[in-house]
Amino acid sequence: VPTLPSAARNNHENLLAVGTFLPLLKLALPNTYLWLLVFYAFFHVFLNLCAELTRFGDRVFYKDWWNASSVDSYWRLWNLPVHYWMVRHLYYPSMRAGFSRNTSTVLVFLVSAIFHEFLISVPLHLTSSWSFMGMMAQIPLSAVTKKLDRTFYGSSIGNIIFWLTFCVLGQPMAVMLYTLDCATHQSGAAGVGPTALPASCHGPSCEL
Repeated sequence: VPTLPSAARNNHENLLAVGTFLPLLKLALPNTYLWLLVFYAFFHVFLNLCAELTRFGDRVFYKDWWNASSVDSYWRLWNLPVHYWMVRHLYYPSMRAGFSRNTSTVLVFLVSAIFHEFLISVPLHLTSSWSFMGMMAQIPLSAVTKKLDRTFYGSSIGNIIFWLTFCVLGQPMAVMLYTLDCATHQSGAAGVGPTALPASCHGPSCEL
């Protein structure tokens, strides 16, 4: 993606500049296509193939998350195996321990945020916090979209916010931030300024 090397020339101070918004929009479409293809390949093809080979009876790995009226609904529909595991081993035990529903929900998102950051930081060989902060930002976003869904019941406001935050802003921004961090890390190790994307930069985000 030619957008990534040009975005890597920006620094953190200029990250929110108007010139960065256009590369963000250019990344939105290919990122969404890739995200949907990976989702289909893993959740629909691979998991069903494994279920067929192992004769696993429960083959509901996802529901209609694309119609989610709130971000909260999306996280309950998008990845059912992980959702059920979190509910069984984190949410309900927290409730039984005396925590409130809100506190238990925050705990679930906290553990999920740590795992998301781990899964990205290890392949990239760097420690960052973008994925962690993105996951924790789902908590207020879930509350806002849930409130909107209750206020404007039956409308598509929550669904529109979901698609905009995930496909237009959230994921493309994460790709750009990790690309910038990777370029800065590799440039610093080579003793040069973080003004370009090094050819030797390692990690999937840097190779795009």
